[in-house]
Amino acid sequence: MRVAVFNRYWATCGGGERYAGALAQALATDHDVHLLSPAPVDWALLEERLGVDLSRATPRVVPDDPHLFTTITGEYDLLVNSSFMSSELNGARRGIYVVLFPARLNGSFQLAKRVGARLLGAALMQNGIPVVWGSGFHPVERSGGRAWRWTTSEASLHLTLPAGAPTCVRLTFLAYRPRFAPPAAVLVEVDGQVRARTKVGGDMRPVEVDVDLVGRGGGDPLLLVIRSDTVVPTGAGAAGDVRKLGVPLASVQVGKGARSWLLRRFPFLTVSGASVDFLATYQEIVSISEFTRRWVRRRWGRESHVIYPPVAFETGGVQKEPLILSVGRFFDQRFGHSKKQIELVRAFRALVARGLPGWELHLVGSCQQQHAEYLARVQAEARGLPVHFHIDASGRELRELYGRASIYWHAAGLGQSERRHPERLEHFGISTVEAMGAGAVPIVVGMGGQREIVQHDVNGYHFRSLEELIARTHVLASDPALRRRLADAARRRAGEFSTERFAARVRALVDAAPSD
Repeated sequence: MRVAVFNRYWATCGGGERYAGALAQALATDHDVHLLSPAPVDWALLEERLGVDLSRATPRVVPDDPHLFTTITGEYDLLVNSSFMSSELNGARRGIYVVLFPARLNGSFQLAKRVGARLLGAALMQNGIPVVWGSGFHPVERSGGRAWRWTTSEASLHLTLPAGAPTCVRLTFLAYRPRFAPPAAVLVEVDGQVRARTKVGGDMRPVEVDVDLVGRGGGDPLLLVIRSDTVVPTGAGAAGDVRKLGVPLASVQVGKGARSWLLRRFPFLTVSGASVDFLATYQEIVSISEFTRRWVRRRWGRESHVIYPPVAFETGGVQKEPLILSVGRFFDQRFGHSKKQIELVRAFRALVARGLPGWELHLVGSCQQQHAEYLARVQAEARGLPVHFHIDASGRELRELYGRASIYWHAAGLGQSERRHPERLEHFGISTVEAMGAGAVPIVVGMGGQREIVQHDVNGYHFRSLEELIARTHVLASDPALRRRLADAARRRAGEFSTERFAARVRALVDAAPSD
């Protein structure tokens, strides 16, 4: 069977990429597996860093174009989409969608429909929606209560306007351009003629472009095309995101009045030319934890299979040291899912002040350029302490640290509400299992996926505050016999997430008849 495994962010070598790689490895024993990526990847580096063997799989670079994706995947018997927050449509005969954590699927769209139906239902039904989003747009993104769609170098809208008097069409662009990128030159063409020029970026102010247009009547739409410079957001794809982004279009307002205000306030009341529910093109959904499965059911109304991620590697026979380890990307919490390294350094400082002679804290993780400032703040917080940083550590270095570590800390989700912001919690925690497999006793935030891995006071501890983390660590660091007992239990628990079990579950799902 020809199988495609897609991940947009292979180059980041993170937990999601570890999952996708292990999945491809499991399927490559019996099938012709292709690794789809929108950019070239250093596969040897990825294999070494993530501890996977992809020698039987075939890398394939595919265009970063949502419209071509369906055609390309149509060449395969099975597509496994294992890319974070992907909304690509499956074109293969069968599709399996892997969920790290479910986004709010069309939440703004559904709210807009309810509000629109209540306020302007009759008018909307009589007059229809005047804007159709055509080709050249990336999927919807949302942050801070706003929604937008990035254009590519050329994106189209179809406008059905009345004949006779001109109608004002206002395009609102957000200034979400990467800091290193100059402002984008933007042309707005209507039926092949340039009707407006502007620049987007350079400051944080939205840019509004007004164009007065006269419709053809008879339901015949005008073609509006947005042309702009493009930029790869992370520069040469260094962080795995190699999309060519033009400008972020937030809304299209047609005319004036309450109906136009509603369409501007909730821009995705308008119709997308690719408005098919992407999930409907997949026959199976896989969740990486029970925590994720609950939220898939709640947000998407779909059932899913739980296949826990595998342990990347296990070590043994290494003399344990007075070393606390934490593994995770350096990611500013202002932008989402943070591993809370600053808070961990502060906890360690408090432990040193209480008297913890000989102990060290080691922080391992990658750092994208946009989070360099956060890393610098963590390093400044650690001055004067026995805190060691391992940025972009190799797989060999990480395995060696796992082997030496006596205690493992994981603080993602600290101080967050599981009800209000479940996406900010750890969805599973591969590094926690890896540390447990190496005999490090885990002390983790007792929420989200971490609660499924670590059984409190059996093979590790939970905490909900820094004070609790400090207290539990101090007791554990001061009691070698307790550490040995919990370390043995942690190793046994990690065995339940072995690569062999993972591979067996993946093969069983693929070999089973797909669900309707």
